[in-house]
Amino acid sequence: MAAHDNTLSRSEAIAKYKKYYDDYQRDELVKVKQYRDNYQSMNGSLADQIIERAIWYMENGYMVYGHGYKSYEKKGLVDCSEFTKLVYGDFGFKISEVARKYDEVGSKVSGVYPKKVNGKWKLEGTENLRPGDILTWWKKDNNGKYIGHVAIYMGMLNGEPAVIGTRGDGNPTAIGIVNNFDYWWGEHFFTARRVLPDGSWTPGKTITGHEDKGPVIPKSYVLPPQRPIVMP
Repeated sequence: MAAHDNTLSRSEAIAKYKKYYDDYQRDELVKVKQYRDNYQSMNGSLADQIIERAIWYMENGYMVYGHGYKSYEKKGLVDCSEFTKLVYGDFGFKISEVARKYDEVGSKVSGVYPKKVNGKWKLEGTENLRPGDILTWWKKDNNGKYIGHVAIYMGMLNGEPAVIGTRGDGNPTAIGIVNNFDYWWGEHFFTARRVLPDGSWTPGKTITGHEDKGPVIPKSYVLPPQRPIVMP
């Protein structure tokens, strides 16, 4: 399937980047520091490398929301599952780029579910999650619920679960960090999936077949790099 036309023109993507960059510095980059402070004990592990690669793409990937086969490699476009596939693919994991198929990705993490408390939602069972897990959210059509969104679990920040992935509201690129499950993100939570094997949270441990292959650099960009790209 060829990449679909993106929803933003180049000029629109640049304007969006400039409009929200200051907010990004005050929000996402603060959460990045919190992640690094909170999870120093797994620094350099495979799980940490996965999270750091997602952060790298957020900072240096200049991603615009869009769909299509290998859409990032071709045009710098990603949707939620393309982004997730891309990050894990840099470390030798072959997972689907179709969100609906994420109930087949890895294994289900038991004991994680949404609960409504005093009019707001919260995620129960976060003690069962590990950084680098994949969280999924449901949407509904005439056939019932299906997985309509996926993102990468970073860990607990500010006492709440945090995920990194595509989001369209108030970010300079297609990628941002969600750290509040009070409303849609809690109500629509579906399942947690684990792709990473045992040992992935141990610093210095090499997981055969999952060495860093380096990031993907697009052949062209809708949003041209606005700052020098710093390679990981």
